[in-house]
This record gives sequence, structure tokens and C-alpha cells, in this order.
Amino acid sequence: MTLNEDVMAELADGTGGTFFHNSNDLEGGLQRLTVVPEWVYRLELSQRGIKQDGSYHPLKVKAKGEGLKIEARRGYFASRRQKDKASK
Repeated sequence: MTLNEDVMAELADGTGGTFFHNSNDLEGGLQRLTVVPEWVYRLELSQRGIKQDGSYHPLKVKAKGEGLKIEARRGYFASRRQKDKASK
């Protein structure tokens, strides 16, 4: 992979997206991206009790069962308090 492909692959992986490479079939790739999954689950996370310091928090999502595909980001950055934002 080239450096640009590495960046795009990392971006797709880090955001739960899909990275297509080594293909000139743009139409086929776009069709694969627009297929509606049979089931979708949306998970939400409460940020109560999390320090608002801008730090990174890794996430790990697991599912039991065969043939399941998880698309999820690897983590998130906590928001900063308004007072902290103004001083930076």
C-alpha cells in the first residue's frame, strides 16, 4: 500500500467505515457501500463521570454469533470544559 492508501485505510478503520482499494470498479464499490444491512444496532454511551479533559478513550465493541460484522469507531476524545477551551 502507498502512504495515501495507508492514511485512507486508517481513517476508514478508525471511524468504522469501509476502505476499498486495488479496484477500478467504482460502481461496484459504491453499490457495496449502499447495501442496507438486514439488522442495525445503535449503541450510545453516557458520558456521566468522564473527566472533561479532552483525553482519548478507547472503545471495544463485541458481538456473539456467526457471520456478524461490526462497524464501530475505535474510540473518542472527551469534550473539554468550556473554561478549559477558553484558556487554550
